[in-house]
Amino acid sequence: MKRILVITSQYRVGERIYPVIPLLAEKYKLDLLKVYQMNPAHRWVGDNDLRTLFDKNYLQFFSEAFYDSCSSSNYDLILCDDNRLTPKTGLDKIYKNKTCLMIGCTHGNGDNPYLTEGYKTVFDKCFVFGNEDKKYEYCIPVGIPSNDSLRLYKDLEKKHILILINFLGNRSSPFKVNFDKNFFESIDIQSLQSTFNLPILLKLKSRDDEGGYNHNIEYLKKNLPSGLIYDIIVDVEDDNKMIGESGCVISAPSTMAFKSIQLGIPTVLIKDSGQVSCFAKYTGLLSLHDDIIKYIQDYKYQPEFLKNTLAGGVDFNSTQIMVSKIEELLYEEN
Repeated sequence: MKRILVITSQYRVGERIYPVIPLLAEKYKLDLLKVYQMNPAHRWVGDNDLRTLFDKNYLQFFSEAFYDSCSSSNYDLILCDDNRLTPKTGLDKIYKNKTCLMIGCTHGNGDNPYLTEGYKTVFDKCFVFGNEDKKYEYCIPVGIPSNDSLRLYKDLEKKHILILINFLGNRSSPFKVNFDKNFFESIDIQSLQSTFNLPILLKLKSRDDEGGYNHNIEYLKKNLPSGLIYDIIVDVEDDNKMIGESGCVISAPSTMAFKSIQLGIPTVLIKDSGQVSCFAKYTGLLSLHDDIIKYIQDYKYQPEFLKNTLAGGVDFNSTQIMVSKIEELLYEEN
């Protein structure tokens, strides 16, 4: 039986590919290597340690689990949830000692530098989202397997207007537009609420360099208008359900925004608040000065955009696409 080493480094990156694990375990012997934020020795910076959710759902499919390092010479293929060349994960050391094909997975939207820096240093092939980011011959479009279960949430009751937070205005940021008082005033968040008659749900991203999240919650509270009905969340066990319950979504250009676009939920991506990359041809890429409410009211499902940018995004079959590609590579190389 062929052996595969699966490397997990960061939950919000790795969770995109987790659904392939049970299917691979049906045919191959799997071992697990937890590095960086997935190592239990690393301090969890959010409000709900999702590593326990990973262990509950997936640990049963692995013969052995290792932490930080292991011998990488005993495998027929190595699959890693990331493609970054960074000392935090130690993937470069694993790559140097491997004796088989090593596959990386794109870190996220706008990740072209990693596609070049990581080639032949942390991966041989890289799984990307779709044809739009297939920049090199070693890039293989597979979509986002975790998004396949969105099909189960197509008809949920709409409970909120979802705002996916990228960089707040209380820290350094590489982008011109950040989530601050001006942002919320510019999108006219109160009119959004009154127009669609839904509470606001703000989803914070926990970051390892911020030393926690409570100060970010306080920052948001100070910069949101009085009278607004809202809630703030950090870690979510089922983000597909959260998306499915959204009446509309406002976000930076972000990997998570694919979810609402796949479900046909009105989705606005704010220019200059994140890397455009995969969303360059998306009609909902708007500036803060555009008529956001009208765009949401006139929104139409965009299958052609999905076909070009996210493999399996229309048919919700990214998991099978990824498994098939892994099998092809496993037998090609061996």
